[in-house]
Amino acid sequence: MVSPARPAVPISGYRSKMSKIVTESKLTCPVCGHWQMETMPTDACQWFYQCVGCHTLLRPKPGDCCVFCSYGSVSCPPVQLETERQGNSAVRHQP
Repeated sequence: MVSPARPAVPISGYRSKMSKIVTESKLTCPVCGHWQMETMPTDACQWFYQCVGCHTLLRPKPGDCCVFCSYGSVSCPPVQLETERQGNSAVRHQP
């Protein structure tokens, strides 16, 4: 028997609403422009990422908690929860 596809597991960020956390983000290197789809950790911030294209070691920009918040197409899971609480989108628009 084949079971039906299961939806994303909701993470409760607060009592009044259930959230679906996006765990995939497109990281774009600011030096060479190379991009790579990466899975974000849900239990920790990722402070370093080495670009596959030019081998530059990326670090968060001042004020950002991780490389996904600085160079990713989607903010990290903790920021997604906070952003949703404020009624905004977690998707970041890159130039």
